[in-house]
Amino acid sequence: MRTGVQWSIVSSSNPFGSSFTQGSNASADEPFSHDFVRAICVPSATVGAESMGGAPSIRRAFPLGFRNFEVPRGCDVERLSPCNSSRGAATMRLGCAFTHKSPDWIGLASRMAIEYPEMMIRNATTMPPPLIAALLIAALLIGATTASPLQAQQVAPAKPAPAKPAPAKPAAAPAVESPYRYWTTNWSLKDIAVGDLANKLRTIGLGLPIKVDGLATVEFEVGVPLNALRTGKAYRLEGSLSIRDLVADQIRFEVFRAEVTYADGRLNLDTLRAVEQLDADGNAVPTAGSLVGSASAELLPRGSFSADVKTTNLRIGPIATLISRLGFAGTDGVPQGAVTANVSVRGQVDQLNQPETLSVSGDLSAENLQRDSSIRFSLTAKQFSWQNGQLDLPSLRIESSDRPELFLDADAKLRFERSTHFESNLTANDLPMEDLFGLFISDAESIVQGKLDARGRLIGTIGPATTIDDLDVELALASPSVSLGGVQLGILEHDIRLTRNHINLAPRTLPESATDDPTLRPDLIIRSLDADFETTPEFARVSRLNGSLFGGTISGEGQIARNDQLDHSLDLRWENINPEIAIPIKALARRPKLSLETSGQVQWSVPAAEILRPSEHQGTMSINIAALKLGEETLGTADVRLSVQRDTLDLNVEGTLLGGTINVRSDAPLDATTRWNQIPSKLRFTDFKVEKLSLRNLLLLTTLQRPRFDGRVDASVTPTSLVGAPAANLLIQLDGVTADGVLIARSLRLNLTVTDESVVIRSARGTYGGGQLDAKGEWAIGPGVKLITARLTRAKGSRILLPIHPQGDQWVGGIVSGRATVTGSGDNFIDSVRLSGSVQVEKGLTFGIPVGDAHSPMVVTFDTALGNWQAEFPLVRSTLARGRLTGGLSLRSAGAGQKGTHLDSDWRINHVDFESLLRTYVGTRTIGRGDVTGTLHLDGNYIRDARDLNGAFRLQLGGTDATAVPGLASAGALLGATSLIGTRFEQGEAVGRIRKGIILLESVLMTSDRVHVAAQGSAGLLDRRLHVNTIISTGNFQAQNLLLSRINTPTFTDFLPLRSVNRLLSDRTFVLEISGPTRDPIIRLMSGETLRANVQRFARQQAFNIIAADALLID
Repeated sequence: MRTGVQWSIVSSSNPFGSSFTQGSNASADEPFSHDFVRAICVPSATVGAESMGGAPSIRRAFPLGFRNFEVPRGCDVERLSPCNSSRGAATMRLGCAFTHKSPDWIGLASRMAIEYPEMMIRNATTMPPPLIAALLIAALLIGATTASPLQAQQVAPAKPAPAKPAPAKPAAAPAVESPYRYWTTNWSLKDIAVGDLANKLRTIGLGLPIKVDGLATVEFEVGVPLNALRTGKAYRLEGSLSIRDLVADQIRFEVFRAEVTYADGRLNLDTLRAVEQLDADGNAVPTAGSLVGSASAELLPRGSFSADVKTTNLRIGPIATLISRLGFAGTDGVPQGAVTANVSVRGQVDQLNQPETLSVSGDLSAENLQRDSSIRFSLTAKQFSWQNGQLDLPSLRIESSDRPELFLDADAKLRFERSTHFESNLTANDLPMEDLFGLFISDAESIVQGKLDARGRLIGTIGPATTIDDLDVELALASPSVSLGGVQLGILEHDIRLTRNHINLAPRTLPESATDDPTLRPDLIIRSLDADFETTPEFARVSRLNGSLFGGTISGEGQIARNDQLDHSLDLRWENINPEIAIPIKALARRPKLSLETSGQVQWSVPAAEILRPSEHQGTMSINIAALKLGEETLGTADVRLSVQRDTLDLNVEGTLLGGTINVRSDAPLDATTRWNQIPSKLRFTDFKVEKLSLRNLLLLTTLQRPRFDGRVDASVTPTSLVGAPAANLLIQLDGVTADGVLIARSLRLNLTVTDESVVIRSARGTYGGGQLDAKGEWAIGPGVKLITARLTRAKGSRILLPIHPQGDQWVGGIVSGRATVTGSGDNFIDSVRLSGSVQVEKGLTFGIPVGDAHSPMVVTFDTALGNWQAEFPLVRSTLARGRLTGGLSLRSAGAGQKGTHLDSDWRINHVDFESLLRTYVGTRTIGRGDVTGTLHLDGNYIRDARDLNGAFRLQLGGTDATAVPGLASAGALLGATSLIGTRFEQGEAVGRIRKGIILLESVLMTSDRVHVAAQGSAGLLDRRLHVNTIISTGNFQAQNLLLSRINTPTFTDFLPLRSVNRLLSDRTFVLEISGPTRDPIIRLMSGETLRANVQRFARQQAFNIIAADALLID
């Protein structure tokens, strides 16, 4: 039977203020009560129902602004018509009649909530909150996966009981019937995107403070009381919720499960469990963090809330990161560790957003707490509680497995009311201050360092305006050494007594007789400190400050205003204070301690509201530094005077620095718009001079090793612009600059103009490497032009590269001249540098190898970020010993932190005169004439000297005088009538290698019509020493053809014994050892036994070489 029911839905501009409209009568066979119909279309819509019929059936989508909202299956749209609003609001009422065919009303309500969740939310006075919560959660979960099918299983309500009930059994108790009739539906949803659900909530103003994501699966059974739809306590909800890969900001669980029930107005979450990591089989990893617990809340009527949660090995890093996002801690260096806790929470539902009203108790422990490279801590807090604004910590202990001697035991009570009251007792042993503070703040090492022992009690009350209403602190401190803010406090064996208006710090064991003699306890830096103080809502004031510390005395008073109408003020005096300060500059390789003996005073005041405006400050500061040291190096002395008046700041410095003198006079104009960070750019230097500054002492600050450089530096600054962007001329004079004791620059003068944008080199002139250097150009401090042109004339090659590398004197030798253009790129002062130009060298050497008078283009690049450089000489042309040398040479750095240089080169030698080559580069006196042509390859990695070179050569020796070979002229006296004088070798060859600083002569052969020479040996590149074995044979070698014809017979050995060959080959044969310095080698004749063996080997080798070479015996 068709039953017509007209629906009227009004979308209100105030979704939280709509109310129900009573529906009219429906047909008698309508299976749903009108109350239930109204519940489905709640709550920001006005719903009415009227009987209609007879209209033609039209199927179409709801025109209510829903995204693709289709009429539920089983509903026919009979009529769609606008109607007027009865509430006088700016609303549009759209009516339509449905034909009921068992429609899925729960599905309809859910889909309405999916598309417009605000239609499911209203004030609790109209709609029961449990139904709102249940339908909203479920519907939004559906909306997260709109493509997922909505499955609803409907159970028809029970039929009315018969008019006459059946008689009860005598033995059974009368059944208690539920006053409610329930409509039950089962919801089964899988892989719902939690992130999309959160976005739905955000669109209706219920955004979460953190980002969440994951895939949820829901199995719910929902019971709706059909005859008590407005009775929230009558609803029922039961089922399970599980989420895979749940992410809440930085906190991640691979699985989250909970059982959800709601009945009789009470909501329960049971068997809640979350695991951080699962294995491949879906089981929890044994070491993974987990969370288990349960919670319950009395929602109708509003009542109590309770939760019991237990965590095991839960990672603290993501929790700390989440807390930092909320502004409670820094984000640098997130602490690591695992948290195990067993906590109970009790409170009232209406006060869940007021943490101070909750009651919390339990146990907590954290293992392996660590931040960056600090040691690992363990923290245990047993039986802690928070109730009625009071925190009780009866047992707090901190330990470390890395340092078993470390511990801290404490108990504490803190009561938070209008004022904060605290009580605590503590005992600590060997607390590493930098590691402990490093758990909470980054770079704690720059604030505090050292170990500390402490024992004592603390009682006090802090008022609402952070005033000290009551205070009683007694602490005993001990430490071998503590530094605060880089200042060394020395040994601590002190008692601290702190009351509401007085502080006293005194050594615990210092005998009375030693109080006036600091030399008896030089390690006791703080000898006494006493002061009165007062805190009020208007100010915090210190008066009658007196102390004996750092070998001197300090006195004064000061005030910090807490009212903008008052002034901050300071009046402080000190004498002979000698503190040691660890300089927190990472660029200084030594990280040394700075010590200074100083006296002075400060008188300063400024209105509290104007502290950021220098023009409102009034004061003077005078500091006398009698001795300034960095480690063991004395830097100098100084008198500093600083004064600030309403319109100007004056700064004057006079003293000695690094063996020279310094004189600075400057001022800065001030006005109402000036801020402190603008002072450096406003300083006007009327006088700034540094004279005779030691370059070595300056470099000692930045290197761990002994500085390679020394010299003197003079500098003066003359301002050229006092308005707008500052500018100044800078004159720098460098005198006697040396590298490893070798003079590099006798005198070099630089004339610069410095602005906030660039450095202009007006001129740079002087001697460099024994030659004349001229340069000029401009170098931008940031982006811009970076171009310098330079010319170097007749400098010593062994010196010009010494500043780059200690072995730079071996890279290039000779007299060097050249022109170059230096360009830079990048946004910083120096990112990358490119030097291009040409270079000429006279009598040049590279790693001891002669290159003659050479010239070549060059390209040198340097990358400051990587610390790498490369030099290319692609086309070297040279005249060498009356011949020619051509080739290419490439040098590059070994890389950051590596020593030495990489080399790769190839050379072609053409008709180089042997005599000139040896006389010029070797220095031998036994020189004859000769001609050399061939190839040479030279390379090496991590080269520091010639011992790291590798090479190979093959040289042709043509037209060589016999005396051209060192030692042969002396050996000629042994040859008797057959002298080497006048002998020329028509052909010859030398093959060898270069390795470990030695030229290895693998084979040297020279022949003429009267003499044959064969040699093997070595010559040192560094020590210039020879060690060569030589065989010299003389005779009539024109008889070779006859010999060869005889050798080809089978009876060669019978008719021509070896001694006959020897007599035929030479009148005399000698085996010589040539050794000693190349300038004057020693010639030794080998013994007879050795001579005989070498002659036989030589004869055989010569005979068969002749056979192979001449081929006269081959048919």
